[in-house]
Amino acid sequence: MTTTRLTAKMVQNAKPKEIDGVLKDNYLPDGGGLYLIATARGGRLWRYHFSFQGKKYRLPLGKYPNLSLKEARELHKEAQSLKAKGINPVEERRAKKQQLKNEQQNSFREVAEAYFKKRSTEIAPSTIKKHQNAMKRDFYPIIGDKPIDKIERGEIVKIAQTIQDRGALETAHRVVNLCSQIWRYALQLDKVQHNIIADISKKDALKAFTHQGFKTITDPKRIGELMRALYEYHGDYSTKWALIFMAHTFVRSSNIRFAKWEEIDFKNGVWIIPAHKMKTRQDHILPLSDQALGVLREVEPYTRDSRFIFPSSLGRTKPLSENTLNTALKRMGFGGEIVAHGFRAMFSTLAYESGKFRGEVIEALLAHKDPNEIRRAYNRANYEEEKREIITWWGEFLEGVKNG
Repeated sequence: MTTTRLTAKMVQNAKPKEIDGVLKDNYLPDGGGLYLIATARGGRLWRYHFSFQGKKYRLPLGKYPNLSLKEARELHKEAQSLKAKGINPVEERRAKKQQLKNEQQNSFREVAEAYFKKRSTEIAPSTIKKHQNAMKRDFYPIIGDKPIDKIERGEIVKIAQTIQDRGALETAHRVVNLCSQIWRYALQLDKVQHNIIADISKKDALKAFTHQGFKTITDPKRIGELMRALYEYHGDYSTKWALIFMAHTFVRSSNIRFAKWEEIDFKNGVWIIPAHKMKTRQDHILPLSDQALGVLREVEPYTRDSRFIFPSSLGRTKPLSENTLNTALKRMGFGGEIVAHGFRAMFSTLAYESGKFRGEVIEALLAHKDPNEIRRAYNRANYEEEKREIITWWGEFLEGVKNG
């Protein structure tokens, strides 16, 4: 019996059957087991019905109009060809889906995001976000969906060179380092056999880059001039006292910008910065000098009802912007000498140079994690008395140079 083949118009006008007032699926054959099914729900589906080794199968090919009559016939022909070679088209489809699933799980994007998720308990959310943005901008569009074990070293080099060519030399070096961390993680999960990034010579592949530390001031006379300029600053009120408080506490600018009153323990004279705000992912208990406490008492009557200790001039529920502190330093004439983050280097340099204090206590005040994992695991000391001693010395030093 010869089957009348479908036409484009017949496909377009295909409707379900109505039997006794009830809609039923309507099977419209095109020959060779290819059917268009006009379903009772209003859909139109392409199916290939066939027998293989004594069993009957139905292979979904797609939906009309997403899949045209011509395209459905092409897929039907491919499935018939597989069957002629002794390959079950249904099993072949299933195997390809599983392969695709495996490749997606092992794709560079999936492995990188799994690595970021793992590290999210160890480093600051802002750092994770920065890493993810770098991947989304430069890597995912090119190699994101490629299995990580199929990526070649030259592909990473090419991406890094593209970043370098747009003038972001430091970023180019950093993303190569980040990729090396991702590959090391993948290596532990047997997703790759070798860390190919370790074979990249940045010296040969990229232009030389020397990290420039944050600008800071270490000359006591110039520090005195800076402190006087801070106290005499006639700009925004919050900005002025945020910078003075930062000089005395040498924390990261984000800790200053998002500082809240509930973090301050006036009774014990400490600032307890919660773990989620710290790179170390641990609470940071920082003693406060008399001078630092004086700053808080100065601003308390004005900002106690604000969301942040140092709110933005744009609203009491908004923090200072990221560039506000550095802009103020520029306005005071110190922009070429120090940035907000530079107060950390200022304190660190002078504390070490004084020869009065142990290095591990200075590092603890800076909330730096001990690079020795074993020592870090066993060292539970919090150096409370020594920390207080250093903080008192620093507060008196800043007060002294300010007063000349």
